[in-house]
Amino acid sequence: MACMKLKAGPKSFNSFDCCRVVTIAIFMGILLFILCILTIEAYNDLPTIATKYSQMSHFPLPLISIQLTKQFNISCEFLFFDFFGNTGDICAKHVTQPIPNNSNGLWTGKFFPNGLSFPIHNQNGLKRILMKFFIIDNSIVDGDPPVFTINIFDSENATMADIMYNETTKNTYFKESSPFVTSIFRSNRYFLGRNYTHHVRMTRKVTKTIVGTFRDCFGFPETYDTLTYITTVNYVTTRNATYFKSAASGFMIDPHNFVIETQIEQRNKSALSVISNVLAVGGALLTLYVLLFGVSSIKPWGVMQKWFFKGVARDRLVKKLKLERSEPKIFSAGSRIDNDDEISLLKNELIELKEFLKYYVVNINWLEEGNGEDENGRIKKALTGLIENCKKLKELLR
Repeated sequence: MACMKLKAGPKSFNSFDCCRVVTIAIFMGILLFILCILTIEAYNDLPTIATKYSQMSHFPLPLISIQLTKQFNISCEFLFFDFFGNTGDICAKHVTQPIPNNSNGLWTGKFFPNGLSFPIHNQNGLKRILMKFFIIDNSIVDGDPPVFTINIFDSENATMADIMYNETTKNTYFKESSPFVTSIFRSNRYFLGRNYTHHVRMTRKVTKTIVGTFRDCFGFPETYDTLTYITTVNYVTTRNATYFKSAASGFMIDPHNFVIETQIEQRNKSALSVISNVLAVGGALLTLYVLLFGVSSIKPWGVMQKWFFKGVARDRLVKKLKLERSEPKIFSAGSRIDNDDEISLLKNELIELKEFLKYYVVNINWLEEGNGEDENGRIKKALTGLIENCKKLKELLR
């Protein structure tokens, strides 16, 4: 309201104002276009995979499922670094002998680790597991040897391991699961023919997949579904005469290394990234606008000054104006001042007023640039107008 009252006439809309409006419209269009593009990109963005490796202090024994169309028995031994006696009885406690499964027609046996693990240091502890199978039904047709189906699951995620084991007793093969879980199930499955012995070496992997939530769309920490699984490398070995010679088939299993590979899904773009990019572009356009047109408002406009400390700038201005409450001597009634004194007083008044306006309103040096009037006339005219406006401003602030 104060600014409006200080103006000499109605506001006119000139070519400069027209140029300013067109520029603002163009800048707003640019911001809207960028907002639409970034929003579409964020919506269609696919997560990337970050891979990191870390060392394990131990390698948990896997849950193992063994299947065959014929009835068979499982025998196993633990091989230790620092013990060379018979460990068959100890290992047998972890084995569930095969039972027939009517849903898929296979005999299914199980090895459950019960918390055992391979240690990283090879001075003591478990080194390897030896497992062999004996076929009870001897009516085997030559040329059609039975094939053992071996499934190896990471037991660290016990729930997932049990689900996968239970899946081996059916023919669905994770029919209702995601392709990724199904691929884990199948990558941990291999086949062992009769009279073959394999050396199975394991590595562990962890995959953390993002569970889509509303918070995730705004860049907050993601919620992950963690899947742990084992990958294996199988080596065909010669049959050990002392252990595997009498068995139909068998394998030995141990860790390939103690390095765990973790794959983590990461979302690259979110609503926060869109907002931050739009604000960055908006800041650049605002800077360009200020460089082109400057600022039109001389009142405090910052958030802190406008809302939280709105009285500080006003009180400071009023305090400064109180020092100038008396009317200048050159306008006092009955004053008699010669021309030299008048010019000197005008200069002092103008200097003080310039400093006041420079720090509290606006720097007015540019008003005097390009004016062809003589110095004394220019000073007198500028001072007269500024003092009158200052008086009106003081009256409004009282």
